[in-house]
Amino acid sequence: MRMWMEMGMKTGMRMWMGMEMGMGMERWGWGWRDGDGALPTPRGHAWRRCRRLSLPGRGGGSLKAAAAARRGTAEVRSERGRWRRGAERGRAVEVAARRRRRMLKSCGRKLLLSLVGSMFTCLLVLMVEPPGRPGLARGEAGGAQRALQSLGAARPAGQGAPGFRSFADYFGRLSRARRELPAAPPSPPRPPAEDISPRDVFIAVKTTKKFHKARLELLLDTWISRNRDMTFIFTDGEDEELKKQARNVINTNCSAAHSRQALSCKMAVEYDKFIESGRKWFCHVDDDNYVNVRTLVKLLSSYPHTQDIYIGKPSLDRPIQATERISENKMHPVHFWFATGGAGFCISRGLALKMSPWASGGHFMSTAEKIRLPDDCTIGYIIESVLGVKLIRSNLFHSHLENLHQVPKTEIHKQVTLSYGMFENKRNSIHMKGAFSVEEDPSRFRSVHCLLYPDTPWCPSNVVY
Repeated sequence: MRMWMEMGMKTGMRMWMGMEMGMGMERWGWGWRDGDGALPTPRGHAWRRCRRLSLPGRGGGSLKAAAAARRGTAEVRSERGRWRRGAERGRAVEVAARRRRRMLKSCGRKLLLSLVGSMFTCLLVLMVEPPGRPGLARGEAGGAQRALQSLGAARPAGQGAPGFRSFADYFGRLSRARRELPAAPPSPPRPPAEDISPRDVFIAVKTTKKFHKARLELLLDTWISRNRDMTFIFTDGEDEELKKQARNVINTNCSAAHSRQALSCKMAVEYDKFIESGRKWFCHVDDDNYVNVRTLVKLLSSYPHTQDIYIGKPSLDRPIQATERISENKMHPVHFWFATGGAGFCISRGLALKMSPWASGGHFMSTAEKIRLPDDCTIGYIIESVLGVKLIRSNLFHSHLENLHQVPKTEIHKQVTLSYGMFENKRNSIHMKGAFSVEEDPSRFRSVHCLLYPDTPWCPSNVVY
């Protein structure tokens, strides 16, 4: 039994669908018939699978032939899909290639325009009235000609005016003339914002009773001896001998331990005493610091004391990370810079008054407990994190936590504070020749003092530094 259906098309091709049936399925499918009656197939190799089957059994062959035909149709569809995807990829590659070509053309045009502009500018510079060319009127020389005339004036007598073999020679002479111009004078130093005297500065020296002789006697013999009225010593024990030598000794009644609670206790007393004094500047140092008061006053005079000024030197190369305790169960991370107390720092009165809600009375202790950090860190927390005032860094402050050998010998008299101690298991102090040997003056404070104040009675005379 055979069934055929044909559909005519304008192109002369006819679509056919057919099915031949005998004892078993012999052939079925669909395709295109051309004008000659041939039966070509799309991707003809796939249709070869729909070949005549001669299988035994009644009806068994028909099912297997149908399955084979379905497999052939699926392969045709799969191949068509692969062809379609390949065509889409090809179009995408072609679009990308066209886009790259457009970008290259655009960049090429821009580069060409830049080169042409640069060459045109150089040509204009080279052609600005070069000396020696005919046709130029006298007295019309431009800036470039004046520079070259200065070169000619510097030539020895008898050699005549400078000659130029080419534009390159001319341009080279002009460039050398510009390089040989004298350098601009250095910018003038920052003018003082206000005139202050040592009496306007409150210097707080933090110490403990066990260091009264080991450390404080050295300071009393050197820099404190010339600045007793502005220096206030904060300690943790009574010492009648110390009171005779120093005019301002305050017993804080704080613990003698080197803990954050004890350190914060002393700093709280320092802050309150400064507010009571009415002075313009608060400066904190430790008992292992030498303070050059003249340089300190000069530095502070560059800033108005009514503004928010926090100046010092951090000991870390990054802001410190801390946790702010908002409540018993709530924490808040904070980070801020702080000036290390080992190098000393200064705060203007205008800023100190703004710190009052977190520093006056017993508030400083509670603030320090809130972040659980020592006294100098708490100062930085209040100023930077709470009030939003940035630390002004100064390399004129020095602590024992840095390598003091790196302080230049010629710059010692310009430093605000110096220190001594141990650094990487080695003795750490400034390196200088002085009136005393290292064994006689391990801190080098006496030698520094004789350098700054050679009229001191115990300083040897005719000392080479």
